[in-house]
Amino acid sequence: MNRKMKKLSISLCMACLTGIMAAGCTEETDSDKHLPDGKYPMTFTAAVDGLTVTRAGTADGEWATTDRIAVQVSNAESGNEIKIYAPSDNGNKPTLTSDDPFYWQSSNETKTVSAWYCGDGSTALGQANAEKVPASWSVQPDQNEGEGNDYQESDFLYAAPKDISFSSTNKSLAFTHQTARVVINIKKAEAATETSSITKVTIGYDNNLALSGTYSVPTEGKATGTWNTSGGTKGTITPKDITASGSSDILKTYAALVIPQNMSEQKFIAVTLTDNNTYYYTPHNADANLKSGTQYTYNITVKHGYLEVVTVKTDGVWGDGEETTNVTSKILKKGFTADDLKIGDYYYSDGTTSDGGYRKYTDDTTDILDIKPVLTNPNTGEERTCIGIVYWVGDPTKPLRGRTDPNLLGDETLAKHHPNCTNGLVVSLDEVTCTWQASHTLVQEWLNSNHSGKFLPVQSGYGASDPLNNIQGYNNTKAIEAFNVANSSSQVDVVQKVVEYRKRVLAPVASSGWYVPSAKELTLLCGEDVDNIWNNNSGGTNRELINSKLALIGGATTLSSSRYWSSADSGLNNAFTVRFGDGRVSDDSKYDSSVRVRFSFAF
Repeated sequence: MNRKMKKLSISLCMACLTGIMAAGCTEETDSDKHLPDGKYPMTFTAAVDGLTVTRAGTADGEWATTDRIAVQVSNAESGNEIKIYAPSDNGNKPTLTSDDPFYWQSSNETKTVSAWYCGDGSTALGQANAEKVPASWSVQPDQNEGEGNDYQESDFLYAAPKDISFSSTNKSLAFTHQTARVVINIKKAEAATETSSITKVTIGYDNNLALSGTYSVPTEGKATGTWNTSGGTKGTITPKDITASGSSDILKTYAALVIPQNMSEQKFIAVTLTDNNTYYYTPHNADANLKSGTQYTYNITVKHGYLEVVTVKTDGVWGDGEETTNVTSKILKKGFTADDLKIGDYYYSDGTTSDGGYRKYTDDTTDILDIKPVLTNPNTGEERTCIGIVYWVGDPTKPLRGRTDPNLLGDETLAKHHPNCTNGLVVSLDEVTCTWQASHTLVQEWLNSNHSGKFLPVQSGYGASDPLNNIQGYNNTKAIEAFNVANSSSQVDVVQKVVEYRKRVLAPVASSGWYVPSAKELTLLCGEDVDNIWNNNSGGTNRELINSKLALIGGATTLSSSRYWSSADSGLNNAFTVRFGDGRVSDDSKYDSSVRVRFSFAF
């Protein structure tokens, strides 16, 4: 049924009556009020109110002639009887007729009328639920299947009983959705800027969502019934993709019909990206206490490490243009607990890490908090010093994102020297400013003559397959250290600075030791993993998360929005920098002493 998702008004009509009411001053008898059998059928019109989003995801909001609506008429004489009606044509206000309609029997007659529609067609005669209102209802787990049919089949509407007399001027029935509707808008921003960025969106996690429940019809004066989900089927829902065409700040839109239930304090929405990271949203308070006939819209920005969610609850109306209340909450990447390694964790001089902002509660929910470093090792009781922040989790010895280009590598020198440093990368707590190099000497030429084949190239072009797009800061630093030893008059200053930093801040033996990050590593510290960093800015949002942790450490310096030197050389006079305000890569004069350098190590 292609019909708008909101209240549907169905008006009871009848054939025009001529000469039924007696004229003159004589008193009417019961015989006068009797109507001929089979002459005055009850018919209906179905009207759609307001501006809404359709249940099938189209824009017309129309009933279809294939829809079947169960109508129940009750009175003292005949009891309860159910008959099936259907639209006589497609449209938003079609006439509903039946091959076997109800009839008015008397001009002073009053009937109690109720009705319901089941999206799976079970209102049709011969089906199990045709003889009564469904005592239970199930929604489909994959509502994006069959061109939206499974989404449509999950719909269940009910019109509460209403007394209607033959002479009533108001012969309408108000249908209300007995399920809840969940709409998910993924904003075109941060870690999700292309539709290809998203591989999967799911409602529910690890079978924590009720897909079925027992149903009781509304009590007098109410439009929605009550649900009991205990003992029902559990699972997750793949929502229907209803993304609109055309330019928008919304990258993707999904919708699903959900059995009413309270999903607060549970993992509720999961967004999986092409980098295989899954981000969870755990609502708090009443942000996901799902009620019948209510639409819950979740406007989600996928940050680098967590989801930022604005919740909009709309009572009674499924669609756009309503008064709303916004509530913002955050939930971090992968539903992490304090024991999981993640971006933003604190790294200590003894080689241990601790939670940098995710905490597991006793009810198994997670949240983001301003957690300071734990300066006592909980396993040994010994004091420890925080020396850095984890800014990337993964194996730096391997190519990023499963790339098959043979020119794109992990840090092979790191793999040879420190094969166990496969967990991630740490950034230092402070920084310095300096020139990259104060003389006109090309480092790569010297390496080609003196260490050919020993290191990956430290000089790079601008192409997507060039070393610029590799994690190889350790390789670059070790190669340039060899150059510095042999060329005291043309030192590369950024590497000399990291040599000095190692003496001041000791890195754990199990780590790679401090080095100057490559341009690729700087983009990961600043923002997100993008292909061809010369053409595609990585953004600056990861910097915000790292800075929130640095701000909690005494003596630490937060990351600037200015330029930072990489360990990559671009030519005789220039070297690569990354501007942390937006993640833009450029090549700047090696002699610029205002550029910053921040240090890193692998662990």
